Amino acid sequence: MKNTIFGNMKLKYFLATCLMCVFSFAASAADDHPAQTMVVESTSDLLEVLKTESERIKSDEAFLKEQVDKHVVPYVDFNTMTKLAVGKSWRDADEKQRVELVTEFQSLLLNTYTNALTEYSGESIEFEPFKPERREDRAVVRSSFKQSNGSTIPVLYKLREKEGWLIYDIEVDQISLVTSYRTAFSSEIEKGGIDGLLQTMKDKNGES
Repeated sequence: MKNTIFGNMKLKYFLATCLMCVFSFAASAADDHPAQTMVVESTSDLLEVLKTESERIKSDEAFLKEQVDKHVVPYVDFNTMTKLAVGKSWRDADEKQRVELVTEFQSLLLNTYTNALTEYSGESIEFEPFKPERREDRAVVRSSFKQSNGSTIPVLYKLREKEGWLIYDIEVDQISLVTSYRTAFSSEIEKGGIDGLLQTMKDKNGES
């Protein structure tokens, strides 16, 4: 079965880069804003695991999943991320479909998280000083991703306050993770509706 969403290598590379950025950072003091503090501090423990347990990360899937569940899942707003990625078609989905969409999209993203972790090779991020947004319940954490070849890429983490600050989108070099998936999901929905999109994600996640 040809998979138009996940056969797009550019999208795969972009997502992997986004997620690697989440996990890698150069030493940098967090500003006082809690969103900036969360993004910086939540990466430190996982980065330490990457440095000290690199061989185990590559060979022990259960250990890798445990680290992702501990250091990543609590800081990402998968519900909002899914709603934004599905776009206007979210209104057409019933409650059961919405729950399934969040579940499958979360699985898809976390699968890419774990794959990205096994490819870690010392890349780093430097965070910029925090700049307040107009809305007090929104925040953008700005940084620069330093690749192993010496080039840098601007990376933005977008967060909202929802019983704590959570990431709902990441932009790499002005390209949004959510927008990229919205384009791909829209194509699948046009062909097979919400159920068609769900089946495609389930196939990718190995559930059918």
